[in-house]
Amino acid sequence: MSQKPEREILLTVPEEIITPDQLYLTGNEYLALPHISPGAGIVSFNTLRLDQKGGLEFSGSEQKPLLEPVIYINDKKVELADQLDWHYQLNWIPAFSFNKKGGWSVEGEIFAPPGFKGACYRLTFSNNSDQSLALKLGWQGWWESFNYLVFNRRPVRDSRNIFFDRWTGSLILEASAGLPLAALALAAEPAAKWDYNPEGGAFSAISDVNLGPGKQYEIKIYTAVNLDADGAGTTAIDLRRRGMHALKELTGQWLESRQFNLEDKELAPLLNRNFFFCYFYSLARSLDSEELIPVTSRSPRYYVSSAFWSRDTFLWSFPAIMASDPDTARELLLNVYRHHIKNAGEHAHYINGTVLYPGFELDELTAFFLALKQYLDGSADNSILDENLIREGLNILVDKAFERFDPQSGLYSTFLSPSDDPVSYPYLTYNNALLQRAFFFLSQLQARELWAHKSDFAILSRELLQAVYDHCMVQGPFGIMFAWAVDGKGRFILYDNPPGSLQLLAHYGFCSIEDTVFKNTVRWIRSSNNKYFHQGSNFEETGSMHAENPWPMGACNDLLACNAGAVDFLSRAEMDNGFFCESIHPETGRVSTGAAFASGAGFLAWAIKEKIK
Repeated sequence: MSQKPEREILLTVPEEIITPDQLYLTGNEYLALPHISPGAGIVSFNTLRLDQKGGLEFSGSEQKPLLEPVIYINDKKVELADQLDWHYQLNWIPAFSFNKKGGWSVEGEIFAPPGFKGACYRLTFSNNSDQSLALKLGWQGWWESFNYLVFNRRPVRDSRNIFFDRWTGSLILEASAGLPLAALALAAEPAAKWDYNPEGGAFSAISDVNLGPGKQYEIKIYTAVNLDADGAGTTAIDLRRRGMHALKELTGQWLESRQFNLEDKELAPLLNRNFFFCYFYSLARSLDSEELIPVTSRSPRYYVSSAFWSRDTFLWSFPAIMASDPDTARELLLNVYRHHIKNAGEHAHYINGTVLYPGFELDELTAFFLALKQYLDGSADNSILDENLIREGLNILVDKAFERFDPQSGLYSTFLSPSDDPVSYPYLTYNNALLQRAFFFLSQLQARELWAHKSDFAILSRELLQAVYDHCMVQGPFGIMFAWAVDGKGRFILYDNPPGSLQLLAHYGFCSIEDTVFKNTVRWIRSSNNKYFHQGSNFEETGSMHAENPWPMGACNDLLACNAGAVDFLSRAEMDNGFFCESIHPETGRVSTGAAFASGAGFLAWAIKEKIK
């Protein structure tokens, strides 16, 4: 029978979000803009440095953004907050408009061209009246803090310097700690005189414009990031030389070439918006090395931001990235094997591969195998197996797996569950099922003579399959089902966990979707017998002891398991301003925990892409 845990489980659970932020976001590989306010202010920019093992943030505040447009008409300031109509162009470029009937209108857009260390902001003011308007147009901002990002935000003290660089025509915000850490350049067009207060962090560049009837006036600002002031300023020059129109066209072409086509026009924007969120917020180019670096999320709103989980990268982000951009997927595989193989299986890493949060997780280890399998299946690029990083890495991973083997049960143990919490019993059905699929994959490589090892993985795969069916099948309320965890001696727990759900066993190929044991398991998960299933709520889905409210990832699991309800859930849930989050309120559908969950957004995109036409 099911047993209660023998000891207290120490959980690191997220705080519940009571009042969700309303915001917009965008970014590229080098520069993230995770918080754009409804009033059109960019609250912060951040970048990532591998040598600093985390993210670096230039930040203002909600009340005083780091950068925002300024409009005065006849010396009266126009307040844009609560007046703008927002939308996303091509599912990733936030754009807004406001039309003062019979008088004037304003349009704006913010985009970060892929491959460039910068972003662009364009504002167009139109005089729709029959009289000239006396305008003051431009930009202002407040550099409140420079912060280090790993999990939490921590200010870097006495780090800020603001000055105007005449050589590049840019206002420079440079942060240093002895040597420079990062610099942000701001270059306005048309050129305007910058006023700035190095002590208080305030700055502005505002011009007087007399705009005749029926005329338009456009102001633009280029933002560029680099390692120091000179690099940021010259990067801004490069962006200006290319021009905003050309950069916008390049950005559009990039987005259009990588988005997924879907006949379901309601779900297509959800899929692509979350895919681009995954691509640019669970991946980054390091400012110091320009290497591709995976993270949980580049947004500091995510409670474990700017860190590495192999599960997040390989099981959630990687499938969608592979489906859209195999070249990037290959580079990602090699970089993860390069930096993270030594501590593979450990809970969380700094982005350089050292251990951030100790604790072995078997699903984190198996993720390395399964991502490689997915790459080979999707690309037929067997040359990656000739890379020493991969060949030697597979041997290291196998040795780590063997260390978890229990000869009495034939199962493999873990210390933490897929929600990063301690387990009551060491053998999780989901983890062992994933490892069985990894062993089967290795047996295929052996059979095709693409990889050699002294162990016979065809035998190991069959033995582990049998061990799961021998020890992990138990009597449940609907018949024989899979337990969540077992001790290998007859004790077990009935439970399920969205980030490592038993609903995914058929999806990964461990069993058939018609398997009676699997069907009974899914029925239990989605019933009142499961205390974490929100039966009868407005958003009916599974939660867990880690975060009890419904998980959008549960809906993704449901979709991949071909069960009912997932499409309705995903199409109605607001989540985090339309982006993936860990859990939502069961009645409102708004984010409850884990805002800005970028790696999970890839899993959402993948699930919709796989199952919806």
